[in-house]
Amino acid sequence: MTILKWILALAIGGFLIMMGVMKFTGDAHIFPFIEYKAAAAGLPLASLAYPLGNYLTGALELVAGVTVILPMTRRLGSLLAVLPVLGAVIFHLSPALGIVTAEGYADPKPVEALAAGGPFSAADFTGETNMLFMMAAGGLLLAIINLIVQRKS
Repeated sequence: MTILKWILALAIGGFLIMMGVMKFTGDAHIFPFIEYKAAAAGLPLASLAYPLGNYLTGALELVAGVTVILPMTRRLGSLLAVLPVLGAVIFHLSPALGIVTAEGYADPKPVEALAAGGPFSAADFTGETNMLFMMAAGGLLLAIINLIVQRKS
């Protein structure tokens, strides 16, 4: 059982750390996409999606990823690990994001366009995919399994 706990903790922790780092390096394109979709739909506070939502989510992912790996904080980390992936699944199921999202972007990238003060449009997308939703759903399943296994001890 100890080996299973370590495998689960390392898997979800590594996944969350990887995703959290992407939010701070500019490689995560989803938050500018959320801002674009939310603004297009006229949703309030759409402009907070990037960069505020990007950084807050990245921070939560990093904290959850580290705490789920460390044995002394694993129980708390297991609970925290559910939050960002549950939030991702909820956002993907909402009109603010959707299950199918932009696969990538042409130049200028949305982050660069938004930083320059200009919007970007659907013409800037290079394609569409459901890969991010599948990653979020898989991450949520893994986080829930990890939470159950960690709580049983």
